[in-house]
Amino acid sequence: DAVLNRIRNDYEEAVRREKLLLADYERQAAQVREEAEKAIQYNILKREVETNRQLYEAMLQRVKEASVASAIRASNVRVVDPAKPPTAPYKPDLPRSGGLGLVVGLIGGIGFVILRHRYDRAIRNPDDAGFYLGLSELGVIPSADAGRKRLYYLRKSRRRALPEPESGAGENPDGDRLELITVKHRTSALAESFRATLTSILFSTHNGSRPKVLVLTSPASGEGKTTVASNLAAALAEAGQKVVLVDGDMRKPHLHEIFAVPNSFGLSDFLRDRNADPAATLPSLVRETSVSGLFLVTAGPSTAAATNLLYSPQLPALMERLRENFDMVLIDSPPVLQIPDARVLGRVADAVILVLRAGKTTRDAAQAVRQRLAEDGIPVLGVILNDWNPQTSGPGYYSYYRRYYYPGGYYHADSSGE
Repeated sequence: DAVLNRIRNDYEEAVRREKLLLADYERQAAQVREEAEKAIQYNILKREVETNRQLYEAMLQRVKEASVASAIRASNVRVVDPAKPPTAPYKPDLPRSGGLGLVVGLIGGIGFVILRHRYDRAIRNPDDAGFYLGLSELGVIPSADAGRKRLYYLRKSRRRALPEPESGAGENPDGDRLELITVKHRTSALAESFRATLTSILFSTHNGSRPKVLVLTSPASGEGKTTVASNLAAALAEAGQKVVLVDGDMRKPHLHEIFAVPNSFGLSDFLRDRNADPAATLPSLVRETSVSGLFLVTAGPSTAAATNLLYSPQLPALMERLRENFDMVLIDSPPVLQIPDARVLGRVADAVILVLRAGKTTRDAAQAVRQRLAEDGIPVLGVILNDWNPQTSGPGYYSYYRRYYYPGGYYHADSSGE
């Protein structure tokens, strides 16, 4: 047993020694491989250094040869004629540059005008509506800010001040509201423009009969048809006529707020009742306003089914009753391109008046409304251009307002004609 144990121990010791020698061998082999790789890298770098040194030496040799050659080369330049200073600068050539600039500017200006005319489709001047739509222009309502800016510059440029306007005349009535400027500012240019428009409406027919039921509408919202309708009704009442203003916008009624009358019972309530008698309901439906001779039919509670109510047989009966009791019936209706209410109301009216906002209403929208009404067989009496700024339309359009119109509700001319 002792001999076997000794032999086993010797064997195990020999195995351990073999493992240690093998590990040491592998470590030495790895170090040898690493040194071999470093030697290879060193040789590569050494060759690059030698190559760069050879290139540098060759370049330096060529530079020296070139410098020596340039130093010994003889000059072949000789003075033929002494230089003289020029009488004019070589550049810039003013005549050529000016002519070129004129031609380029002319071409660019023509191109700009063509592009602007192509992409700016808004109706801006009083003659545009009649030219593009083929309709008569009933009137032009100037912008309320045009005269105010003109007065500011006049007072700034002159040493003597203009006479002060009457109390409250320098502001819009009811704050910024312009719906009743014909009543509150009777001598203002805005009021006169509404009266001139009313005259065109009354004289629009040639056979002596004037339209009694008119629908005022516009291509889109926010173009001022409610303001135009209110002031036209007030101007007509001022002329001694008995006029009724109907709020045909049963989705967003607004006229009852302008004239401060209740809206508890209105057009929507009357049309909803199929058995209502127009003759019996008319006294409660028509409300008297603060303007003498002007009556109002409110829209009633707001409803989303306004178009369905307008198809009621009560509407023609109501219009016939209003014809008999009033000299003129003006209906304020929603926009044509968005809501079909104006087309339905136009079938029971004598004619339709389009209200266009200068600088906002596009020719395409106005032509679409014109074509749609023509397809429906609804006559269009004419066009009213609202919110027109004469300052942006050239000196020809602005000459009248430049001389005679001042904001504040009065006219003034001094001894020099200004």
